[in-house]
Amino acid sequence: MPESRIKALESALNVLEDSPYFNCGYGSVLNLNGEVEMDASIADGKTGRFSAVAAIRFIRNPVSVARAVMEKTGAVILAGDGALEFARKHGFRESNCISAEQLSTWQKARENLARGKKPDLNLFTGLEHHADTVGCVVWDGNGLAAASSTGGCSLKMPGRVGDTPCLGGGIFASRTSAVVCTGMGEAFIETLTAKYVDEKIESGLHPQQAAELALKRLHSLKGAQGGILALDARGRFGSAFNAAQFPVIIMVNGKTLEDYEPVNLRQLLRVH
Repeated sequence: MPESRIKALESALNVLEDSPYFNCGYGSVLNLNGEVEMDASIADGKTGRFSAVAAIRFIRNPVSVARAVMEKTGAVILAGDGALEFARKHGFRESNCISAEQLSTWQKARENLARGKKPDLNLFTGLEHHADTVGCVVWDGNGLAAASSTGGCSLKMPGRVGDTPCLGGGIFASRTSAVVCTGMGEAFIETLTAKYVDEKIESGLHPQQAAELALKRLHSLKGAQGGILALDARGRFGSAFNAAQFPVIIMVNGKTLEDYEPVNLRQLLRVH
């Protein structure tokens, strides 16, 4: 049943959205105006359904709103005030999504900008520690699905939307694969990186090979950093990154694979 796949994705991401340690939901980065605008999406490979919200404010669990869009409307993407209005109508409570740590970091960054100095912060997280966009891929033996949630990049322009709600850019799912990506969204959108991974898996590559090839292509075309997680219909998985960090947890039949590490391509691609 697609509901079980989607529920599993939603439940996993809700935990991360509720934590101040990840750039999604509560704990999202602030834009230039000091506001949180979030993107989230869900893709079900077997049914071909996709739904997303973009630049939504005041809702702690945007991925749940994306699920509601999929199940209660014929729309694919709802954005901004329209997404918030939809969430209100369907019982989602408004919440403060600005963590104390992100607010403090934003205030310091704005002070530096006022002095003509470049803010000293992590572009993807707004913080010293690394905790970027969150994503999850699932294969239940019957179908593949993917979901992602993010606050975007720190000090972004108000209204800026990244790759998370862009099917084929930062997320994709088909009968062949489920893919989620993180990094500078514009580069993933312009290169349709998630769709590229799916195409390579469909051509016969292992998800690990596809993820590494896609990341090398992304770096070659855009000089961009990021991470990719992919899963295929045989239950095979792969992940690679060329950013500072890319934590990945793999669970098979309810058990976590111990000591799993994604492939680090920083040295190979000479990323500094």
